[in-house]
Amino acid sequence: MLKTGIVIFFGIHLIPFFEKPRSLFQNLLGENLYKGIYSLISLVGLLLIVYGYESDSRSLYSAVAEIYRYSPYLMFLSFVLLVAANFPTHMRRAIKHPMALGVAIWASVHLMTNPDLPSLILFGSFLGYSVFSVVMSELRVPGREELNPRLIFDFLSILLGSLVTYGAFTFHEHLSGARLYL
Repeated sequence: MLKTGIVIFFGIHLIPFFEKPRSLFQNLLGENLYKGIYSLISLVGLLLIVYGYESDSRSLYSAVAEIYRYSPYLMFLSFVLLVAANFPTHMRRAIKHPMALGVAIWASVHLMTNPDLPSLILFGSFLGYSVFSVVMSELRVPGREELNPRLIFDFLSILLGSLVTYGAFTFHEHLSGARLYL
C-alpha cells in the first residue's frame, strides 16, 4: 500500500512539470475539474501512504542521535516554510523555493532518525521529489511572479507554522505510531 500510494501521490505531482500533459488535462477537463481531480488523486495517494507506512525494526544505517535535540527547531522551520510558500511573504521572496526547502528539511530529519527500509522509501521519495521540483522549476522559462510581500503574512506563517509544529509533536505518536523522544 505504501509503494502504491507513493506512485499515485508523486505521479500526479509530476504532471504540472510537463506542459503538454498538463495543458491537455486542463483543456479537456476545464481548470476547476482538473484541480479537483488532481486534489482527489493526491489525497488518495497520501492516504495510502499514511495507512501503508509501517516502520521496520531492521536498520539499514545508524540513526543520527543528535538530531533528536534539534528536531523541534528543524520541524518548526520546515512547517513555517511550508506555510510561507502559500502567502506573499518576505520569506518567499528571499527563499526561492520555500515549499521544496521545507519538505527537504522534514524528509531529511525523518531519514536521519528512521534508518529502516520503509522510512527510506517514504522520506527518500519526498526528499528526491523536493530536489526534482527545484531543478525542474529552475529549468522552466523564467516567468517569476511578482510578489508584493506583506509582513503580516510572515507573522502569520510563523504563527501557523508554530501551531502545526505543536500539533505534529502532540499527535505524532497517534498519527504515525512513532514516539518522539524529547
